[in-house]
Amino acid sequence: MTNHHDAAYATGIQLWIDWTQMWNGRPALARSLVAARFALHLPLPSQVDQATVDSPEAVERWVTAHRAKFQRLTFHTECGPFVDTAAGIVAGPWWADASIDGSPRVVCGMDTIAFRDGKITEYWSLSKEADAVGRWGTALATPAAPPK
Repeated sequence: MTNHHDAAYATGIQLWIDWTQMWNGRPALARSLVAARFALHLPLPSQVDQATVDSPEAVERWVTAHRAKFQRLTFHTECGPFVDTAAGIVAGPWWADASIDGSPRVVCGMDTIAFRDGKITEYWSLSKEADAVGRWGTALATPAAPPK
């Protein structure tokens, strides 16, 4: 391993840890984590105008607004993350313990974070909600389809 490889790996791991802390109730961390130019990528259709989430301050507002929908929202990672040091990418699965309107929920997902010069430049996320018997529901970023 080279020093560059070691440094990039450590940076990726630390950004992942800090990003998770940001989502677990410290949205102001966005100001130190996110690059001045940032791109958000969510599944379409999305309830979020991704083009408006393009700066550290916008990420902070987005995280704050998203967390406000929940009485409880705690993210956990138990596997990974995995760091591609050459590409400047850190990615991994996660699950969240959530509560909306007093109803407990479990959400699972996969995030990919691109970074350069110690800052997060892009973020991709896919997520699904699991119901009480473990079947997958609709993606959180997508409105539920009407019953047929």
